[in-house]
Amino acid sequence: MGTRKKVHAFVRVKPTDDFAHDMIKYGDDNKSIDIHLKKDTRRGVVNNQQTNWSFKLDGVLHDASQDLVYETVAKDVVSQALDGYNGTIMCYGQTGAGKTYTMTGATENYKHRGILPRALQQGETNRIIASHTMNKNSSRSHCIFTIYVEAHSRTLSDEKYITSKINLVDLAGSERLGKSGSEGRVLKEATYINKSLSFLEQAIIALGDQKRDHIPFRQCKLTHALKDSLGGNCNMVLVTNIYGEATQLEQTLSSLRFASRMKLVTTEPAINEKYDAERMVKNLEKELALLKQELAIHDSLANRTLVTYDPMDEIQIAEINSQVRRYLEGTLDEIDIINLRQIQEVFNQFRVVLSQQEQEVESALRRKYTLIDKNDFAAISAVQKAGVMDVDGHLVGEPDGQGFGLGVAPFSSKPGKKSKSRKTFKDQVRPSTPPPKPVAFEEFKNERGSEINRIFKENKSILNERRKRASETTQRINAIKQEIDVTKEALNFQKSLREKQGEYENKGLMIIDEEEFLLILKLKDLKKQYRSEYQDLRDLRAEIQYCQRLVDQCRHRLLTEFDIWYNESFVIPEDMQVALKPGSSIRPGMVPASRIVSLGEDDQDKFSQLQQMVLPEGPDSISFYNAKVKTEQKHNYLKTMIGLQQTHRK
Repeated sequence: MGTRKKVHAFVRVKPTDDFAHDMIKYGDDNKSIDIHLKKDTRRGVVNNQQTNWSFKLDGVLHDASQDLVYETVAKDVVSQALDGYNGTIMCYGQTGAGKTYTMTGATENYKHRGILPRALQQGETNRIIASHTMNKNSSRSHCIFTIYVEAHSRTLSDEKYITSKINLVDLAGSERLGKSGSEGRVLKEATYINKSLSFLEQAIIALGDQKRDHIPFRQCKLTHALKDSLGGNCNMVLVTNIYGEATQLEQTLSSLRFASRMKLVTTEPAINEKYDAERMVKNLEKELALLKQELAIHDSLANRTLVTYDPMDEIQIAEINSQVRRYLEGTLDEIDIINLRQIQEVFNQFRVVLSQQEQEVESALRRKYTLIDKNDFAAISAVQKAGVMDVDGHLVGEPDGQGFGLGVAPFSSKPGKKSKSRKTFKDQVRPSTPPPKPVAFEEFKNERGSEINRIFKENKSILNERRKRASETTQRINAIKQEIDVTKEALNFQKSLREKQGEYENKGLMIIDEEEFLLILKLKDLKKQYRSEYQDLRDLRAEIQYCQRLVDQCRHRLLTEFDIWYNESFVIPEDMQVALKPGSSIRPGMVPASRIVSLGEDDQDKFSQLQQMVLPEGPDSISFYNAKVKTEQKHNYLKTMIGLQQTHRK
């Protein structure tokens, strides 16, 4: 980037026979101008009216010819434009003060030509003019001429070239409506002209204030078109045209104040360098062909005639792939290296072979085994329940019919290692009274229910993490909603302010200032963020609901398994433990503990003994009653077995 420099400001005084010598004075260095006004006696004895002003400028052009004006104002800007720097020359001032004459000049005499070349005079035909008391041929619009320059060097590379543009700005005249005497359409045009010049002055005041971050370039088309020139990558020169007559001294002061503010603006001109991509490609192709020729000469001198530097075709790539495979199999001792391109292709084929082998191994494993994702807790629980995976997460393979089973043996089963297992309730002598359920529950979670407890903890951890993310997302949504409300209030304030000041339309489109435009963009972005965050929150809520269901299922399973383990370990009588051992018809948890009774003498046996004691009074009836009891017992036994089989199937 270039160094920052201030805008150059010059003043050109329109020649007149009625010059106010007692009110307008020039400095000795011809770079300052002093204005003196007489006090208004109508304001009384106490009169604090300011009467003296002094303006420091880069030059004062009084009774200057068009040649001198061009040499002083435009020559350096045009010269630097040929070197790649953008330039802008702007004429500002009261209507009839000589802005258009300075910029375009007169066509009657060659010496009276202005800054703008004659070749661009055609653009002047599209300008509308009107007549009022200040100027017979007053320009009723702002005019911007742009000259685009593109320079190529004959000695340096033709890939690189520089571009620049020169903006020649002839602003419409600022005027007091009372003095101009405008009416009708001309009055309306003057209103719009003064408004656009007011916006231009606001932008220049903002540029001159180092504390201002926002520059209102979007207030009107004029400031938007001059955005690059005002404070941008550009050499800028301002020519302020003023009257030398006493009657116009008030407008002259206003124009000089504008020039002083413009001098506070800084620009940062830099060379605009570009590269022609098409020419770069052609030059690189020429250089590549030349380098290939030099390499061919070098290889010929070194007796290397088989070397080629062109891209490899499919046959050559297939041959390198074959060499790599034979090298990996051990049938080829080494691979002959010819050039760098071949080395790169050899490494590439190593990568291809490795990728193919990985795919083959994975395919073989998928044909033989079922691969499970480590994050799929439901699948892990299923394979652990089936005995395919142990509690520590190690896979325990089953025999494939041809050799030993695949898997990892527990650490405690390895030879040379003595397991140090702590005693549990089941390892100890069974207590006469069952232990407290909280104590037994902790024992159960560490032993038989350890896997269910691990899955339960993992699901609960995932649930807590999702809830935390949902809380953070909710806080962000609330913050965005508050910012949306604040932005809406600011936007409504800007709309009401625009309605009070008057709305402007261009081709049916409402014209808004830059601040309101930025608020609209900000509101749009905030609404987009709000929708995105809200969608994330909905997804998180669905995940939380799913995780909560998993946690509830795991909790229910853990408590159910604990009840079964507790009853079988401490509640069921010891003489029933034989029926609950592995291989028996009764599985753990099949029969509730409340339904299990002792195998000793029951009510039915007591009733049978009572019958045998009473029935001897009628001996003939004993065989009848015995047959009847055996039939009922057989019937009850069959009914019980059928019930157990149905329960087993469930």
